[in-house]
Amino acid sequence: MAIDLKLDKIMKMPMSRRILILVLIYLFFIVAFYMLIYSPKNLETNSLNVRLEGLKKKVAENRVIAANIPKFKREKEELEAQLRKALAQLPNKKEIPNLINNISMAGKESGLDILIFKPIGEKKKDFYAEVPVSMKVRSGFESLYAFCQKVGSMSRIVNIGGLNISSSKDKQGDIVLTSNFMATTFRFISEGDRKAEKGQKGRR
Repeated sequence: MAIDLKLDKIMKMPMSRRILILVLIYLFFIVAFYMLIYSPKNLETNSLNVRLEGLKKKVAENRVIAANIPKFKREKEELEAQLRKALAQLPNKKEIPNLINNISMAGKESGLDILIFKPIGEKKKDFYAEVPVSMKVRSGFESLYAFCQKVGSMSRIVNIGGLNISSSKDKQGDIVLTSNFMATTFRFISEGDRKAEKGQKGRR
């Protein structure tokens, strides 16, 4: 009844007022729809779009990683092969005396007059140790060159460093070189040896 009366009153109003009331009712429903339905759904949609874009980016990144897995495996295998090859050139503890003897023999075979041949205490690094030998030799240039070539062609790594050369003349007037240098080889320290050495240090 109340609504009917109000509607009757509205219907008796001038046309301009009735139009104004209809417009206001229409705007009310629009605002209510926007505030209660459209705006929350729009925020939810935007949030989902952001998540979707993030997921798309992650999928694209994972696809790139997946495509590169065979390449990474090949590179890993190549690095492991290079490491095995490098380690194969590092003698173990039992081979060191023989290797040092080979360095001495290379000097004699090259025609060096070995004045000093003195192994020095090894210097431990991580998985290897430096094994230096202090040497002083007298020779001609050709003999010294031949010795360096022999050392360089050994299956094990031997570096010649700290080379200090002085020259003089012998009784025949030939130039004689006196050379001081360090011949350094490298010893492989296995994981077992490293653990054993750590255990010995811990007991001290």
